[in-house]
Amino acid sequence: MKRRKFISRLGASSSLFLLGSAVEKERGPVLPPFSYPQPVGFSEVLNQQGQFQLRLEIRSVEQVVPQQVLLEVKKPGAQLNRVNAYPFANKPATSGADKRSFRFSVGKAFPFIFAAWIDRPEPGTKVHLLLNGKSCEFTLETLVQEQQLSFTEDEGLQLRCNYLLDKEIGVLDPATLGMVPDRQKFSFVVMADPQGGDPATPKAHPTRMKIHNAFIWDSVNRVNELTPKPSFSLVLGDIVDNQGEVSHFEAMHAYLKDIQTPVLYAIGNHETRYQATFTPGYRMDEFDAYFGAQKAMNGMEWLLYSFDLGDWHFIVWPDPLRSDFFETHPHYFDWLARDLERNKERPTLFFQHVPSHPIGIDPLINYAESVAVKQLLLDTLARQGNVRYIFSGHVHIPIRASFKTATEYKGMRMINLPAAGYRPRGFGEEEMHGGPSQGILVVAIDGKNCGVSFKTVTEEVYAYPENLPAFDAQNYPLWLNYKWQLEASSAIKNGDFSQGLESWNTRYVYREDDNPSNRMEVRDFQGYRALYLFSSKRKYHIPGQDRLPQTINHLCQALHVGETPFLIQFDYCLEKETARQRDGWAGGFVWLEGFQGSVKLLNLAYWLGTGYSQLSDRFSDSADVPLLHYQLPTPDEQWRSTQLNWLQDYQAVGLDLSGLDRLVINLGTWHINDGNGPGFGFYVTNLKRLSGSGSSVVEGIGVQPMPDEALWRMNKYEPFVHIAGEHRYIRSTQQTDP
Repeated sequence: MKRRKFISRLGASSSLFLLGSAVEKERGPVLPPFSYPQPVGFSEVLNQQGQFQLRLEIRSVEQVVPQQVLLEVKKPGAQLNRVNAYPFANKPATSGADKRSFRFSVGKAFPFIFAAWIDRPEPGTKVHLLLNGKSCEFTLETLVQEQQLSFTEDEGLQLRCNYLLDKEIGVLDPATLGMVPDRQKFSFVVMADPQGGDPATPKAHPTRMKIHNAFIWDSVNRVNELTPKPSFSLVLGDIVDNQGEVSHFEAMHAYLKDIQTPVLYAIGNHETRYQATFTPGYRMDEFDAYFGAQKAMNGMEWLLYSFDLGDWHFIVWPDPLRSDFFETHPHYFDWLARDLERNKERPTLFFQHVPSHPIGIDPLINYAESVAVKQLLLDTLARQGNVRYIFSGHVHIPIRASFKTATEYKGMRMINLPAAGYRPRGFGEEEMHGGPSQGILVVAIDGKNCGVSFKTVTEEVYAYPENLPAFDAQNYPLWLNYKWQLEASSAIKNGDFSQGLESWNTRYVYREDDNPSNRMEVRDFQGYRALYLFSSKRKYHIPGQDRLPQTINHLCQALHVGETPFLIQFDYCLEKETARQRDGWAGGFVWLEGFQGSVKLLNLAYWLGTGYSQLSDRFSDSADVPLLHYQLPTPDEQWRSTQLNWLQDYQAVGLDLSGLDRLVINLGTWHINDGNGPGFGFYVTNLKRLSGSGSSVVEGIGVQPMPDEALWRMNKYEPFVHIAGEHRYIRSTQQTDP
């Protein structure tokens, strides 16, 4: 009946949905070319308040292990306004009383960033810095001329300096776009992830793009049918598919210009090249196609902007999800804090492409912003207490999952929106109405009250409750903490799981209402009190995305390392079904990560079943620290006792591990999320820290390096084949080497 109802609701406006592969919207005029203007002369570098914004980046260019740094910023007369420290993936700095000197440590993998604001700058204003006592001096005029200056200290520490601009930041006057600024009762629309474009563009994925375009056209019709007319429509990133080609923006302009409201844009991760990187020296040309499309639609040339409408304040935040973007634009957080403070009496709505709240599936761990960015952003948003809602996209989330993951954090309601065009990810559950998830979010404002609902392309309407469940960050500490920030102890706590999961740190994992694909439970099994871990393919399996391997089902605990060598002992056993059939693309693991401060120096996995070569945390992993793989014997429904000499097993790499101060023990299961296997489950208990040394053994059997044939490597497969929007891994016929 659900399917019949879905078909019956398709009216004339859904003709493109039914004929998506054959019908395309006629292309509009070619968008005018755009080039981000580089500053000409000293005055064009100054920000809108007449200040010079200076960025400092410190990193080690030689050593993986952390180096101690003392940075002193000498005051240039009475002109230095402030200095902000942005550690990103490092431990915070300790600052002196004058807020001009900073002690911190930095390794090769992640830089430490500072931003400074200089009042009443002149071309001859001298900047004087001390890096571990070594003097670095330059004038602002020299920096403007060179765009970037670099200084290297004797021990391999590098200081890079550049200016920061704010030409891509603005405050919008809504009246210029035809909005009524003082209206107390109004509505607006948010469209997340249309992600359409021109199917004929080289390297495009034509089948899926035609499907996206059909749903986009239906979403546009849903906006235009609303009465009264919304005040504006915001496209919340991923306006286009592929890599931000101009032809895709032109095709999308032909669709979106027909929306009968002013249209605003936010930037997402598909508006630029996948390999776009941002380095010191302010270069914004990667965004030229986006700027050109935005200017053609609404006259703006901004990445970050805000505006007021009625009693409410609106902030549109950029989320390109590209390497080093926020590290090279740290002043965005300062601007945000000041904008919120200026509008602290106004209820505020915040829009970002990539969600800051946990969604509970694997891609949204690494394919999201870093812990540091999320923490800095949420701390800033919560400071004034005026942010009511945070809306995001990026996930292509089904409606059911959108409601299940919607949450409240520090008074801020956080909702991830289904897409306006893109097919939904497979979360393992049937959609609420059995039809498509695509559609639009409608937000109704009445004075200082706000109502939020989602309307599908088949005109189903779902209202989000005003009160959302509070997210308990203490229960899921890995949401806003790196593993090196977890509380550590000298002994493994609750290693026998007699106290349930107490002392073990878990992530939020999305759990299907029926037949959950991931399980983490404490059970009594064969006379043991043990942790049971299980992962399988999602049971309600429809063509969609998210066929990526799932490794999210793991928990961890941190140990102080100390100077005395120690082993890790535990008992484990396969579940019965797994013991009978264990040759699929799935397995269990004991994953060890070693840190010195915030720098990861050890990465080591012991596997049951098939291993996964890309078990990782991209926000702490370093290219200089390899992941080593070992194989644990897989018993036939019998318990085995294991002792791991993890330090000896990693010695062959040749890294200096003498400074390790923290070891993180991860226990988990993974699954390819494909195929017909029953899944993989195992039990583990009696984890202990034992003093001593010796080879890693399992009841007298030596632990061996993982055979390559037992390790699933992604580069044995084509990364993606897009079949009508579906991501699938297939065996390559061109490459068989590991």
